[in-house]
Amino acid sequence: MRRNHVKKAACIVCLLLCGLLACAPALADASAWLNTDIVGTVTADTPEARPQDDFNLAMNRERLLNLEIPDGYTGIGGLFNVRYAVDQRHLDAILDQSLTGHDAELVHRYYDMLMDWDTRNALGVEPAMPYVNAMRAIDSLEEMTAWFADPDRGGISAFEGNGGCLFSYGAGISSDDPTARVLSISPMPLSLGDAAEYRELSENGKIFKARMTARWTAILGHLGFSEEEATQMIDNTFAFEALMAAQQLDLEAKRDPANLSSFWNPTDLAGVEEICGAFPVGQILKGWGADQANLYNVRQPEYMKALAGLYTEENLDLMRDWLTVLTVAAWPGYLDQATRDDTNAAEDAVMGVQGVEPDETLAMQHVYSDLPIPADNVYIAKYCTPQLRDDVRGLIDVIIADYRKMLAEEDWLTEATRQKAIEKLDNIVIRCVYPDTLETWDDLEFPANGNLLEASLAASRYARDRDLRLVNEPVDRSLWDRFLMPTSTSNASYYPKDNSINIMAGILTDCTYQDDYTYEEKLGTIGAIIGHEISHAFDPSGAQYDKDGRLASWWTDEDKAAFDARAKKLVDYYDSLTVVDDIQYSGTLVQGEAVADMGGMKAVLHIAAGIEGFDYQKFFEAYSRVWNSVFVKAAEVYYAKVDPHPLCYLRINVTVSQFDEFQKAFDVKPGDGMYVAPEDRICVW
Repeated sequence: MRRNHVKKAACIVCLLLCGLLACAPALADASAWLNTDIVGTVTADTPEARPQDDFNLAMNRERLLNLEIPDGYTGIGGLFNVRYAVDQRHLDAILDQSLTGHDAELVHRYYDMLMDWDTRNALGVEPAMPYVNAMRAIDSLEEMTAWFADPDRGGISAFEGNGGCLFSYGAGISSDDPTARVLSISPMPLSLGDAAEYRELSENGKIFKARMTARWTAILGHLGFSEEEATQMIDNTFAFEALMAAQQLDLEAKRDPANLSSFWNPTDLAGVEEICGAFPVGQILKGWGADQANLYNVRQPEYMKALAGLYTEENLDLMRDWLTVLTVAAWPGYLDQATRDDTNAAEDAVMGVQGVEPDETLAMQHVYSDLPIPADNVYIAKYCTPQLRDDVRGLIDVIIADYRKMLAEEDWLTEATRQKAIEKLDNIVIRCVYPDTLETWDDLEFPANGNLLEASLAASRYARDRDLRLVNEPVDRSLWDRFLMPTSTSNASYYPKDNSINIMAGILTDCTYQDDYTYEEKLGTIGAIIGHEISHAFDPSGAQYDKDGRLASWWTDEDKAAFDARAKKLVDYYDSLTVVDDIQYSGTLVQGEAVADMGGMKAVLHIAAGIEGFDYQKFFEAYSRVWNSVFVKAAEVYYAKVDPHPLCYLRINVTVSQFDEFQKAFDVKPGDGMYVAPEDRICVW
């Protein structure tokens, strides 16, 4: 994976599922499962496994032996191969000079600027210095407020999703009225990802603190700060983030579906100012042009209340260092080659990443990150066809139709809730492959004589202003938010606030989709992914939204209690697991994705049941290929602590072992490692 988006790692030995449900031996021989996610775990000496004991290892052993993580990346295999394939398509689309129009010209020019090392090296770090000097000169709260409120400054807001002033903001959708937008206000993201890390540093936190420290030290050195100065600035950055973290919910609390309604706190601008007290939130919002929203949503009011106590002259030095460090941390990719390479190398050494990504790949990543809509339009023009969309849409329609039958057969639902669930299913918005209408960035122009850093700032400001323009516009459910998820991304999603599934063109390649796949393979790959996204409408979070995306209960009390009990059984199981480096796993963290994995599997197996001669072994093997991956150890540790998806080997083995079709296809018997008695299974649906 890309270095700034670390997402799934691996360990060095047989790290196993150790825990069992207290009430029953749900996975009696789970300790026989090898955690194959970590690169180097599977070797030529690793014994072969029977599919009845460790399905993942049995199906993927030979593939795992041949997986080599590419230079500069943290993982490979499964969906990572999809991403690498899409990355190559991204690059090919950028280099295709036959693609014309304003967006194509923006993409070509930006890529050329990224690859123009003669100019970049001649400029060195000079493009950054006016901003650095201005930040270092801030000497009062009034000057800090002026910086935060100035939309043309090159602060964190240029890189961190409309943040950089102790809070972040963005256009969202009302939880009361899905046709209306709000300006959502959230706590500023933390460098270690989880507020809990600032209370007690975990092994994952230690790795990521070392990673950030290495990156920040390198870039600060290139910008002229001494080692002593850099150390003090970094210490102050973590110290100030600790003050912010003390007022934020930790990651598990933010991911707990039980807390979902607490994040909906609508008010007007006066209400936001009242919450924030002495903190100058109104002045800052006005400076950005964000003071005209019809409605605001303060996601964590207690954090915003606490800002007045943090925003003091006593904390000014901490804030100034925090502002400087987090701002410049995003800049190495826009400066000279030595600055970029040294900063990346320092970070990679901590993460255990080997080699360096090619310049062309790094440039491509910046193009698609900074110009998401123009680059997406180029990709669509080159790779998306009506035939591909028709094929995938046909599969979606089949799965939704069978999902309706599946819901009708759920014997634990009362009729009232069943009909509401079917009504929600029938109202799902389907976004498939690419949209009919393409947004363009015709108004974006790079400074005529500007450098690469100024061009990146111009793109970021354009995106920020675009977001603000949406705030008072009504929601059009027929339109795609390709800024949130571009068509060319190798992903799929369910969005509860408009009750939509989004199956993007970028995920339709390599192991997830091939034209010549058998029907069994299509169901086991992209079919299971489609079913997974539909199931998010009925996971512990998605099930709290109605058919239109309104945060409102549609459950009877009896059915909600039954649903919660089923979800708790799944949470308790994952809570019982000890994984990488004795990390205690969190069922609360992964429950939504685990529920969706199993719901998606049940949906496509429901289709398979109606197909004579269906090859279940081929189906399950295809499913295992999608999640078969290896990572550097630091990435696996990261995932075990913060990723809402179960670890890859668990996504395979836990999911398939819940179903009779798997048990029968591979002749699994009591006592086998993959056997789960029907009464011990943890499927919610």
